[in-house]
Amino acid sequence: MKLLILAVLLLSCTSGFSATIQKWTDDSGQIHYGDSPPDVSSQRIEQLSFENSFDPEAYEQALIRQASLEAEVKRIEAREKADHKKAEKILDDYFKDLDRKASNSKRKKAAKRKSRQVERSRSSIKLKRTKNTAKSEEGQPSFRR
Repeated sequence: MKLLILAVLLLSCTSGFSATIQKWTDDSGQIHYGDSPPDVSSQRIEQLSFENSFDPEAYEQALIRQASLEAEVKRIEAREKADHKKAEKILDDYFKDLDRKASNSKRKKAAKRKSRQVERSRSSIKLKRTKNTAKSEEGQPSFRR
């Protein structure tokens, strides 16, 4: 709707584009442009005319091209947005997997540490028992021959 109004306004303003403009050089050598020269004493006067070069068919074709390009831009933006979301999801999944692996690794290390501590405590208990039994055997006579 806005484009239609704009086209009608442009078509109605074509008479303003066909005005003649004059170019003149004054006594000091400066070039001036205007509807009419200020006086006759100017050295040289040229009459410049501009014709209306507005082509309604070309304008319509340009509007159609612009609309198709805007639609293409919207399709590309939607595709890029979808690709961006996919990439974010892949990164999120990757980082979640890394976090999961890190927490599993921490759990395994903690379990190993705990099992080593249990082994050390068992070894120390066994060592204490062997020391205690060795002390108790020292106090008793040896029956070995």
